[in-house]
Amino acid sequence: MELNYEFNIAADVHHAWAVLLDVPRIAPCLPGAELTEVVADNQYQGTASVKLGPVKLSFAGEAELFDVDNDAHTAKMRAKGSDKKGRGTANADVTFALNALGDGRTRIDVRADLTLAGTIAQYGRASGLIDQMAQQIIATFVKNLEAEMASDAAPTDPAPASDNRQSPEESPDVDANTAETDETPDPAGPTANAVSDNSISGLSLLFRALAAMIKGWFSPGKK
Repeated sequence: MELNYEFNIAADVHHAWAVLLDVPRIAPCLPGAELTEVVADNQYQGTASVKLGPVKLSFAGEAELFDVDNDAHTAKMRAKGSDKKGRGTANADVTFALNALGDGRTRIDVRADLTLAGTIAQYGRASGLIDQMAQQIIATFVKNLEAEMASDAAPTDPAPASDNRQSPEESPDVDANTAETDETPDPAGPTANAVSDNSISGLSLLFRALAAMIKGWFSPGKK
């Protein structure tokens, strides 16, 4: 499954490039991701969690950054992980490129080739849902990344600084009331386990995808 995205960030290309290559620094900006170990230069281990309705998928795996071109501002990353409950694997080959926009902003182009295997491969058939989920993750990542970059220029404040990174619970696009469940719903009800981690809920994305599809049926020119 091929996924392509483009987004802009409020930072010049040199600043953006330096920060994006600092994987331990930007990992907390990515919803659902946690860096657990720096294995070697440009090699990392970590975990990632996403939610598709009541099902929570938690992956443990590794990622490697390679083909880094500091002049062209391009790089590739290969990531692979296994679901902790043995329901399958996910592999992704990602290419990203940065381009200066000339107004102190940078465009980032991302192309990812995602492969799912095992029981979780059924989600590969819902490519629209996965695309919506990825867009939500990127939107939250961009906000967190810009907040992280802004901290570089922020004056030193002796008072305790608050963490400006957004989590899905704070993002208006995320269903913060979704209960944190696995394949079996919590018998105590949805309020028993409020979402407290940094994973992404796919339920709200499903409703948004359906709404977009229905809207398309009644748009001008549609019969």
